Amino acid sequence: MGTAAKPLGKAMYVAPRPDWDWLRVVQRKLYKRSEEQVDYVFCKLWGLVTDPRNLRVALVRVAGNRGRRTSGVDGITVGKVAKRAEEFIAELRTELRSGAYRPSPVRRVLIPKIGAPGKFRPLGIPTVKDRVVQAALKNILEPIFEADFFPVSYGFRPGKSVHGALEHLRVFLRPKSHKQGQELRLPYQWIVEGDIKGCFDNIDHHGLMERVRRRVIDPKVNRLVVAFLKAGVLSEGTFLRSDAGTPQGGILSPLLANIALSIIEERYERHVWPRRIPPTRWDASPPGQRAKDARRTDSVRGRTVVVPIRYADDFLLLVGASPGPQQHERARLDAEKEKAAVAVLLKQQLGLDLSETKTLVTPVTKTFAFLGHHVCVRHSRGFKRMACVTLIPKERSHRLRERIKRLCRHNRAWQSLHDLLRELNWLLRGWSAFYRHAWGAKRVMCSIDSYAWWTVFCWLRKKHPHTSVKRLKALYPPSKEPGTRRGQWHHQGVTLFVTGRTRVEPYRLAWARPPLFAVHHGEPGA
Repeated sequence: MGTAAKPLGKAMYVAPRPDWDWLRVVQRKLYKRSEEQVDYVFCKLWGLVTDPRNLRVALVRVAGNRGRRTSGVDGITVGKVAKRAEEFIAELRTELRSGAYRPSPVRRVLIPKIGAPGKFRPLGIPTVKDRVVQAALKNILEPIFEADFFPVSYGFRPGKSVHGALEHLRVFLRPKSHKQGQELRLPYQWIVEGDIKGCFDNIDHHGLMERVRRRVIDPKVNRLVVAFLKAGVLSEGTFLRSDAGTPQGGILSPLLANIALSIIEERYERHVWPRRIPPTRWDASPPGQRAKDARRTDSVRGRTVVVPIRYADDFLLLVGASPGPQQHERARLDAEKEKAAVAVLLKQQLGLDLSETKTLVTPVTKTFAFLGHHVCVRHSRGFKRMACVTLIPKERSHRLRERIKRLCRHNRAWQSLHDLLRELNWLLRGWSAFYRHAWGAKRVMCSIDSYAWWTVFCWLRKKHPHTSVKRLKALYPPSKEPGTRRGQWHHQGVTLFVTGRTRVEPYRLAWARPPLFAVHHGEPGA
């Protein structure tokens, strides 16, 4: 086991194993202290941020990202830095420790929004040096704030996913009864679909730093965070000041956005995760059980119960009223009040505005969109009761067909079938893996397979216009390997992926794994 980092194989840069073990021990200590002491404030973190072991691990993570070939405003890529990694780490640490380090402006590029023709999303690309420093900051700050984040927050967090958020939502909307033999009822009757206008571009820096300083008061660390927020943007040769917002594309931006937007869950702490609310003398149960008891107690006493589900800047508020006359109408009025209250909270604390046209108050029995799925509470076909299911939106399957059709255009007939199948397989595998937990996914995937097969067939007819179908099948014989569908297109060892053979099953919350620093037992590398 060496003590110095060195290039290895295809990796641009590899940090030594002791660096990873050291960082894991530090992260576990920070997480444990933050979890056990909810009001503890960390005041000495600068030495951990600038430690060469932390910087080496940060460089490894930057070199492993998909955007490692993209340069910032200085034109330097990760490949150039990896050739002189040890020298780069030493110079960067010297700059940080001496106070001479200053973040560079991010290079802004516009990427098209999927499903919104003519609209673009701004993406900021920091320099490699800034990315390494941001990754080092995240390594130290993430365990501290992960202990404060609520279990209903799912966006850009380790161990969290879109499927977990949808399953958590489905569990909340599941019909329940409090007594044996009692008829099942919906615990929540209305939903507030939250949409924030330009969330990442308009977060108030002062409000964000106030929330950061509740846990971290190290002046050097906080000044570095503010420096990244105020670094500015370089767009088409013009420098633009950044007086608000966390530019998308930075490594630190998702963590800062979660720190700011966790204010939504804190408003409903009693019903979600009463960690800061001290338990009573006769109740020493964990926060999850106390939240469940609080929801049940408030519902029985006639109080409104509100539970949020958030993924990054997309959030839902589940509003339920106590059983009784006019239950549905009372829940609707409470939902309207919560919508207005959250709008005021975001405006006053973070300078954010809710979109009036996209922030809707919807009954749970009406299908609504969330995280690329349609969520529907309806009567189950097999049982005479209500059930919550997630469906694949028709526009998503239509969009996939359009992408398949675009790949098989007649002006791409010059490429080989091998290259076309590789592109199609990349697309089909990702789409089927994302929607394999949706209800009725098998039927939709089989229709996609049929469309993909015929689209490739039409593409081959364009590629070989004067060839008969029999000769075409002889030129591209199907694969005879076991496990492949009969008659599926195959060329040079690549077979068209069959989405219908993807295992379709409901997602389980038990599949989610906490980050490594949240596991207290055992030793690193054991």
